Amino acid sequence: MAQVLIRNVPDATLDVYRERAKRNGHSLEQEIRDLLERNRAFTPQERLAATRYLHSRTLKVSAPLTSDEIREGLE
Repeated sequence: MAQVLIRNVPDATLDVYRERAKRNGHSLEQEIRDLLERNRAFTPQERLAATRYLHSRTLKVSAPLTSDEIREGLE
């Protein structure tokens, strides 16, 4: 597994993540790993799955009215 060193992180930022890690019952290192995982970009396969899911959840739109159907409604 890779390692990352991040320099010049403000103390206040680390304090927030230390407190959050403490509340969640794990280390600062684990809290930051979780943060990175939650915010990673979708893979093409994940993007496709999300798109299909959203399409399945939307209402089906009926075909637009024809000119004759519009005229008939106006009469």
